[in-house]
Amino acid sequence: MKISYHRRRKIKTRRIALRDLILQGIENPKELAKELKVTLPTIKRDLKALETMSEEDFSFQKGQTSAEILDKKDTILRLLDDEEYYTEDGNVNISKIMQELKTSRTTILSVLNGE
Repeated sequence: MKISYHRRRKIKTRRIALRDLILQGIENPKELAKELKVTLPTIKRDLKALETMSEEDFSFQKGQTSAEILDKKDTILRLLDDEEYYTEDGNVNISKIMQELKTSRTTILSVLNGE
């Protein structure tokens, strides 16, 4: 079952709060459930998940600044000038650019469309 973006964000926020409470010294699951206003099974599930979460999982990604977006668009335009990023048919090899820049297909298509 696919979990919506907002639900995933809510779960992540709750787990970050849970970790903070544990660092403050509150370790009893009943107290944690009361503090976070969730059920005890939810806390137990989150505690189990905390064991496998890395430090990177405890922060949210920051949005790109406009300068970073412009730099990425300039890079995409430079790659489009290179014959290496075209197929034999003469079409743009979008997947190769995606892998090279670690960016989304949407970003590349927006540059191609002149947005």
